[in-house]
Amino acid sequence: MRTNTAVTLYSRGISNRAESWTRSVSPAAHWENRKGANVIASGLLEADAVTVWIPDVSVSIKADDVLVKGTITKAVNTSTYTMSDLKAEYPNAVTVRTVDTYDYGSPAMQHIRVGAS
Repeated sequence: MRTNTAVTLYSRGISNRAESWTRSVSPAAHWENRKGANVIASGLLEADAVTVWIPDVSVSIKADDVLVKGTITKAVNTSTYTMSDLKAEYPNAVTVRTVDTYDYGSPAMQHIRVGAS
């Protein structure tokens, strides 16, 4: 797989009704932005999306996690630096919507495909 960037994953966790974020970096991924729009009966609906392919199938990603293009060193906590702050500072921060794991075939073909917006 050809890769074009590193990605930083912020895994969302909830414990005792408190949200927490754990940061990890995957050094190789393929990131593609897609611009689009859908026309529905009530008007125009934006359909901008991101697809990310990660060749490491051991990475644990789930819906509502956040991916950022590149290596980000900032830790997100609820008091001094929030997820809203991160998304405002990094325009390539996206929320994970779908995760598909392709862990069959040769190791060179195995990957995780993430859909995000």
